[in-house]
Amino acid sequence: MLRTVPSVLTAIGLLTAGAAAGAGEWTRFRGPNGAGVAESGALPLEFGPDENLAWATPVPFGRSSPVLGHGLVYLTAVDGEDLATVALEQSSGALRWRRAVPRERVDEMHAATDSSTPSPVTDGDSVYSFFQESGLVSYTASGEERWRRALGPFRNFYGMAASPVLAGDTLLLVCDQAQGSFLLALDKDTGDVRWRRDRPGRLESFTTPVLYPGPEAPRLVLVVGSVAVDAYDVASGELTWTLSGVGAAPVASPVVVGDRLYLTAPDQSPEPPPPFAELTAKHDADGNGTLSRSEVTGIWVKDHFGWVDVDADGVISAMDWDVLHAGMQAEGWGLFGIRLPEGEGEPQILWNHRKNVAYIATPVVVDGVLFTIDDDILTSLDAATGEILKRGRLGAGSGKVYASPVAADGKLFVATLEGAVAVLEAVPEWRALAVNDLGEPIHASPAISDGHIYVRTESALMSFGLQRARQPDDEEE
Repeated sequence: MLRTVPSVLTAIGLLTAGAAAGAGEWTRFRGPNGAGVAESGALPLEFGPDENLAWATPVPFGRSSPVLGHGLVYLTAVDGEDLATVALEQSSGALRWRRAVPRERVDEMHAATDSSTPSPVTDGDSVYSFFQESGLVSYTASGEERWRRALGPFRNFYGMAASPVLAGDTLLLVCDQAQGSFLLALDKDTGDVRWRRDRPGRLESFTTPVLYPGPEAPRLVLVVGSVAVDAYDVASGELTWTLSGVGAAPVASPVVVGDRLYLTAPDQSPEPPPPFAELTAKHDADGNGTLSRSEVTGIWVKDHFGWVDVDADGVISAMDWDVLHAGMQAEGWGLFGIRLPEGEGEPQILWNHRKNVAYIATPVVVDGVLFTIDDDILTSLDAATGEILKRGRLGAGSGKVYASPVAADGKLFVATLEGAVAVLEAVPEWRALAVNDLGEPIHASPAISDGHIYVRTESALMSFGLQRARQPDDEEE
């Protein structure tokens, strides 16, 4: 049974944030510049409902990851008909406020995603949330709405998953989809559009961009999309360079360390799909040369109909099938190490690794070692050369990992879909230190700050930190 703090429906003791969040805080998806690495005090090896639990607060379901800024933890959720942003006190887990915007529409999406998959971003003074079925909304740290910007509708059956990021006073959002992909830059204080760049030839992708050379003085925003990496000038939105041939429909986000970019582009078509004529011969009941939803009942196409129906006309045609097949046939797939250019130079692929390539989880780099998780297989590689250092099973009792690994205090934390958090020594020849069972699925990537790890399960957000051992003369609570 989780030890919980009281949940309230109104704001308690509202305080403004004051100063902006520090550069080292976990203010966006996967922390500082999305790297998944925090500078933190000692973190617990073993934790759970009865061990090293600072607090646990019930929260509505959502796949977004928690972010932190100036004493608050933010997350988003689909709560009934509401698209909610929630703020909790970092020290106690008490609900500071909950605000919601209505759905502007109900999009067809795969069952494994929802409108709150993107994580919010904060600068300490304000928080910014993106919902596929509404758009962007900004609140102050005390919960007052600052502005909204309607966006969509979108054509992305697997969900708009890219999280917004901040580059100084510019809010950036990638909107890659089946048709009409674009990169948007807004004034963070007003929501006004600073620039918008169409992304022709970029289809569905699900990655959150990173800044280069870093968040303190960002010059470029790097976007990993369908079959290419694009670098845009943060100030003007001008396309600076493109690196083609790096996979289709990427899910895992990129990581920048120094002048190196690491990205994952899985093999989206390990086996060629059957000819369309073969499908129609078996399932085209009315003989009109297309496939309706009712005609594909019982085969895999049914659960992915909204993706295969490229032009969204309600039937799958030979044209849909050919477009889809062509889009998935990217030769350049795998895990890449890329040298980023200086000035007018060009990016250079240094190495390409193609064994146990992660599909969803973003890699993490610690002291020159890159860690990547493909379901329950963890691989460590030399980040400079791509050489495999160790590959083995996670040993956490789960074959699925959707959350991205994070690291701090010499430890690597990997959360599984079955609710375990494996703690490993973050060294080339990594080894398991502990496996902690939290009792329910984990979709979101953990956050780390100030000696605490924050883990979101399907029904709660929990904070774990080393607890002082109880002394015999301690007063009873």
